[in-house]
Amino acid sequence: MDTRRVKYLLKRAAPAAAVAAFMLMIVIRPDHFLDSASRGLLLFATSVLPAVFPFFFCSSLLTALGAANALSRAGARPVGVLFNSPPAGAYVLALSMLSGYPIGAATTADLFKRGIVDEQEVKRIASFTSTSGPIFVLGTVGAAVFDDPVCGAVILAAHYAAALTTGIIFRGRKKRTPSSPVVRMFAEDADSALQQSIASSTMAMLAVGGYVVVGNMLIDAFDLAGFFTLLGSIPGRGAADCITALAAGAIEMTRGTMAAAAIPDIRLAVACACAIVSFGGLSVLLQSHAFLSRCNMKFSALLARKTVQSVAGFIYAGVFSLIIFTNL
Repeated sequence: MDTRRVKYLLKRAAPAAAVAAFMLMIVIRPDHFLDSASRGLLLFATSVLPAVFPFFFCSSLLTALGAANALSRAGARPVGVLFNSPPAGAYVLALSMLSGYPIGAATTADLFKRGIVDEQEVKRIASFTSTSGPIFVLGTVGAAVFDDPVCGAVILAAHYAAALTTGIIFRGRKKRTPSSPVVRMFAEDADSALQQSIASSTMAMLAVGGYVVVGNMLIDAFDLAGFFTLLGSIPGRGAADCITALAAGAIEMTRGTMAAAAIPDIRLAVACACAIVSFGGLSVLLQSHAFLSRCNMKFSALLARKTVQSVAGFIYAGVFSLIIFTNL
């Protein structure tokens, strides 16, 4: 088959067929997907919006007011040596670790828009600043899903270690051209910064809400099609549970971690959950790419980084679990 035809099928025909099949399922089972969309909106309104919007607003306002200068100066040498990153990477990393998805991507896009970082620097920064936050990992995953704070702490430590490892892997060989982003981080007028931060945060949250709803509908579509039932029939209880959890987590992170927590072996459960949190799921990837695409970063580049981070998270969490859960 002609190479161009194969590329066309992969880039256009296959995605179009998948969307058409999804629409057909909605037409056949409107009640099922109406309920799915409603649950997605409820999840967004009650959990995602109140948890993420304040961080969106504060990170945007801090950037506009020039607060990135202090963190950039303090972390300039570590991020430069480890990740071949400009000083601004330290600021993005701090916000991402504190706030979670997709604050790192949103802040990186904001810095790019202001001319503080260029396209190549965006790729390096995005390699180590795509993380979930401690509120979600310790509170939701550890305390609520696993009912064990220790599991949450192990997942968080392995998740952060995986992010830093990914940054080192994708640091690039070419030496970064020295720049002086601190000089370019001019603070805006307080009133103007407040208005712009409110407007940009509101629009960003609308996009996030859309991805949450669509992601919830997609995982229900796969469930309706019997995809997860098929995975559950794989020989070997542990392998079947692990693959099912990873498949669910590849689409939607929260539901994936719930499936991982049901795995009998606590060490495998924690490793799978960390891999899922580190990958973020399709919903988080699309949210992040919505911001990074403004910096001309391709989805394939983001997918490669998140895949490496997911594998690293699984390995780190597995090793940490072997050390900590020695009696299990």
